[in-house]
Amino acid sequence: MTWTCGTCHRDFVSVRAREQHMDALGHSQPTHECDTCSKYFGNRAAVVQHMNASNHWMYDCPLCDETWPSKDKVDKHVIEYHHHCKDCDRTFGDYNRIKMHLNSRTHRRSEMGCPFCKRAFVSATGLSHHLESGSCPKAPSLDRDMVYKLVRSKDPNGIVSKKLIGWHGSSKYEATGQAWNGSAWECYFCHRDFNTKTGLDQHLNSPIHQQNLYHCPNRMDCGKDFKSLAGVMNHLESESCGFTRFEKVQTGFRGVVGGDRLIGFH
Repeated sequence: MTWTCGTCHRDFVSVRAREQHMDALGHSQPTHECDTCSKYFGNRAAVVQHMNASNHWMYDCPLCDETWPSKDKVDKHVIEYHHHCKDCDRTFGDYNRIKMHLNSRTHRRSEMGCPFCKRAFVSATGLSHHLESGSCPKAPSLDRDMVYKLVRSKDPNGIVSKKLIGWHGSSKYEATGQAWNGSAWECYFCHRDFNTKTGLDQHLNSPIHQQNLYHCPNRMDCGKDFKSLAGVMNHLESESCGFTRFEKVQTGFRGVVGGDRLIGFH
């Protein structure tokens, strides 16, 4: 394929070489040249017919003057470079924020089904929290510890679960009268105040003060630890460390809760 100067009709082996020639001499490209390939024609009707037949039309970015060979590439550019959602006509501060928006309930169907009550969730994070918090009406005894044991059985190599030697489950706490500081029920660990003893007990037995059970599989570049499966799933689905894609997380998690497959996100 050669590229022709529209002024002197000299041929060049690349479009870049022709651009350098035209810039140096003030020449221009052929008037009726195809947007994509090096063919050019004698009139506008002929080049339009060619581009229609060959699908060689370039697509304009609605936010800048760049052009792309396909609509999919324009859409990708608008999201990744401009951080703009065309459907909602909203621009976000960075790529991570628009990805979280696109992965939210606003744009995604509920595709993650609870294996017990069949309730649908839009993310692995939502389903993880549903299971770990004992919110499932069909499995009310399920908790963070039981979910961890399930994940460990599917994750023998410790891709996301920590290999905890001697772990026998999360510690259980119940506040005593000594937690009352005269005006509120105070957490011994973080000194946060609660209006009721029940509120303090719920806080003490939440993952906040428990041992980390999970880690980001991107150990070389990230290495963050998490106390819950929902925490590590949210980290991965946000794509903040670039280890995997949202869709891969859902596929891998779906295999864990719905079958005998081992954990994998690639």
